[in-house]
Amino acid sequence: MIDPEHERDNSVPTIIHSTRPDPSLHPELPQVNSIVLSEGPRVRRELVHYPVHSRNTGEFKTNQITFRSRKNVGGNWQNEPAKSFTLDGDDQIRMAVRFISTACTGSIPDLAGDFLMVPAARGFDAGEIQAALDELGASGQTDVLAGLLRRVARERGAAVELFKRVIADPDAFAAAAATLNLARYSQELKRMEALIDADAREQDFQTLLGQNPWMFGSEYSEHLADERRLTRDTQQDFLLRRTTDGYVEVIEIKTPLTGVGLFRFDKSRKAHFAGQDLSAAVGQVSRYIEELEADRLAIKARDGIDTLKIRAKIIIGRDLDEEQQVALRRFNGHLHRIEVITFDQLVSVARRVTEHLRSVVSHQRAANGL
Repeated sequence: MIDPEHERDNSVPTIIHSTRPDPSLHPELPQVNSIVLSEGPRVRRELVHYPVHSRNTGEFKTNQITFRSRKNVGGNWQNEPAKSFTLDGDDQIRMAVRFISTACTGSIPDLAGDFLMVPAARGFDAGEIQAALDELGASGQTDVLAGLLRRVARERGAAVELFKRVIADPDAFAAAAATLNLARYSQELKRMEALIDADAREQDFQTLLGQNPWMFGSEYSEHLADERRLTRDTQQDFLLRRTTDGYVEVIEIKTPLTGVGLFRFDKSRKAHFAGQDLSAAVGQVSRYIEELEADRLAIKARDGIDTLKIRAKIIIGRDLDEEQQVALRRFNGHLHRIEVITFDQLVSVARRVTEHLRSVVSHQRAANGL
């Protein structure tokens, strides 16, 4: 027997052991095939194939694959049922084979999370899928796509059909996602503006942004909602994964400080200096960075997150006037791995997202003559 993977696998040939059970005891099993995965003086692990047939008609019914563990007792190999398990049916077997193939070829991303493994026909261009998804991923359109994928993952073959439609007409699919998102995003943006005008509590902003991480913009690709407490004594408001390099960034949310500027003006020195609220926020985030870097190895081993040269962003205060805006620009120019933005700037980012969605919808409507 020639292994079809021969050209890619230069290991020693695999010996398949085939037996024919007594038909009077097992009429449903005309043949049993097995290979030895590993063998020691006391324990042997085997992979066993059972082609199951009907006891009455002899027709083939299904395949079973058993991962069987056996132990050597007085020179006899005895089964260990507690350490064995069976894949029952072709669906489970195909799923396991696809997973093993995907894992061993390095196709699983080096990220924490859930990934959809989609079967594809020979000649199917994964690059086309990636290009289509990249186009949809701009400015928050992936929210609807993610919801669709969660639904089609439960239905056999639906995911493949979805990807075929995306590839066939990515513009139409992007427009559909944009239309679905636009109304919700616009409403959530109004909620944000209302909270700012009311000078709401930090917790109110944290809740709204936790529900709408798209407001941070396409600079970030993932909201790590379950990883906020990476060190023992501190909890960060948000951890977001950067789109460009995959590293995480700390986001600290404060309040708009309505009517209070971030900077004070020293008349004697004719210079602006950071006010108490801004200074305290920068000090707090600086401590976060120090703790995250000090525990880098433990965090990477425990949570799979690399905090090397981690950066942070503080959202605090309002633009107020041009002098305050210029002072903030200069202040950021002197900070190291920390950036301060105002709530007005955050709203500008979120508004650009909604404007992009609106332009996608308008373009598609014009293309359809609507």
